[in-house]
Amino acid sequence: MSEEFDAVVIGSGINSLVASALLAQQGWQVLICESSSHVGGAIRTSTDTFDGFTVELLSSWHPLFVGGPAYATLGEELTRRGVTYLNTDTPTGVASADGSAILSTDPQTTARSLGAWGDDDAWNEVISEFGGKADLAFGLLGTDFWRPNSAGLAWKAFRQLGRRGLLASGAELLEPATPWLNRAFSSPVTRSLLAPWALHNGLGPDDAASAFITKVIAAAIAMGGMPVPRGGGRVVVNALSDIVKDAGGQVWTDSEVNRIDVVGGRARSVRLTDGRVARAKRAILASTTPAALYNGLLRATHVAPDRRAAAQAFRFGRAGMQIHIAMSEPPRWLDPQLGAAALVHVLDSVDSLAESVTAAAHGMLPRRPTIAVGQPLTVDPSRAPDGCGLLWIQLQENPRTPRGDLAGELTARGEWTDELREAYADRVVDQLSAHITNISSAQVDRLVLGPTELAAMNVNLVDGDPYSGDCRVDQFAAWRPLSLATGHATGIAGLWHIGASTHPGPGLGGGSGFLVAQRLLNPSRFRRRG
Repeated sequence: MSEEFDAVVIGSGINSLVASALLAQQGWQVLICESSSHVGGAIRTSTDTFDGFTVELLSSWHPLFVGGPAYATLGEELTRRGVTYLNTDTPTGVASADGSAILSTDPQTTARSLGAWGDDDAWNEVISEFGGKADLAFGLLGTDFWRPNSAGLAWKAFRQLGRRGLLASGAELLEPATPWLNRAFSSPVTRSLLAPWALHNGLGPDDAASAFITKVIAAAIAMGGMPVPRGGGRVVVNALSDIVKDAGGQVWTDSEVNRIDVVGGRARSVRLTDGRVARAKRAILASTTPAALYNGLLRATHVAPDRRAAAQAFRFGRAGMQIHIAMSEPPRWLDPQLGAAALVHVLDSVDSLAESVTAAAHGMLPRRPTIAVGQPLTVDPSRAPDGCGLLWIQLQENPRTPRGDLAGELTARGEWTDELREAYADRVVDQLSAHITNISSAQVDRLVLGPTELAAMNVNLVDGDPYSGDCRVDQFAAWRPLSLATGHATGIAGLWHIGASTHPGPGLGGGSGFLVAQRLLNPSRFRRRG
């Protein structure tokens, strides 16, 4: 059986949905092929995990999407289809060994919080300096480096900064977060407030470019808050899917693609494991890892040896873990101001963060992990019964293959067993109990998703890597996904590579889907094969 579409999209994550919706709005008939029964990729909203609760099992917060170009283009239509974003003026906070603080969208509230630690002037200086270059910073992350118009950003930077300023900014882009934080802020509390945000882009505080990422995310949150859609991310997934369907397209679930057919140097169709064939008249978009695309879906004869080698060399990063806790009452923080924050990082210090990142990279379970404690009810109270509490907990410093325990308490023999997963989650809850006094007494139910479970839920989360690839500088920007700096082009006409493994990287923003859709809808007269 064979059907024909204008475009066939492999995978149904945010990048696939954004690209498909943009193409569908311009009259393209699009087919989305999803190997699992679930549409949405890392957006996984569940209403049956805990009775009466709406739980985001994987990704939860949408600041990158709401603040990005995909939403700027699709937002009006999404609103028409019932998507309503809710927000908060207290997007984040920190509970550290040295004290606590919050970061607010209200500058005066932030000034009071950081002023208690002597860093209000330092924060204002950072925001003022970054604000003068914010358009360049966000432009760098959202630029399609492989189109002629990308030269416009370079020219703008040169005019704005000058030759010396441009060179200095290049060095600034590569600075690790730890030395920048130590130089910019006097208090370890302020440093602990900001440093963990680099983790959300897969970087540790001593990695090159982590200072830049920290500034970008902190500024985005300070300006835009921590928006979430009312009712969960599923409403966004459903709305984007409906745009495709209403334009004559289709979404196939339980439909695994095992081959992309290339004829005459052009990608022509995809073959599914059940024997179906879907022909693509204009384009095929693959939201996969590099190895899955170049060393799996494509026959070796259609891929240049250097591209196959580069795909095989693509590295994956640390593993993730999610802990969800339903509570009979709201969490009671030792510092009450943290009860209003959408996401609180709990850590001892920047030093403990660096120790945990290094431990995980070497196969060891961290002794005192950095814990991201999400409180979705602070933004969307409808996600739980009245009077209850809900914690969305994320850990980003886990070894993909655990070989030992830095604390010397748990036995790890090279795999994430159920016993190890639950025992490590107990360590995390015990660490949190010093800050959330009722985390154990008010617990009604708990679900722990370790690296093995994350990988089973989404094929692109290899070994539980939530970012579909190491995000250090040699695998970022122009060198993501391949060291050959090929961008989203694949070397095969009509075939494009999108997803978290590609530029501009992970995060619920839809950036790669947006960039490739723009290429297809607005082709340059300087055409590039692929």
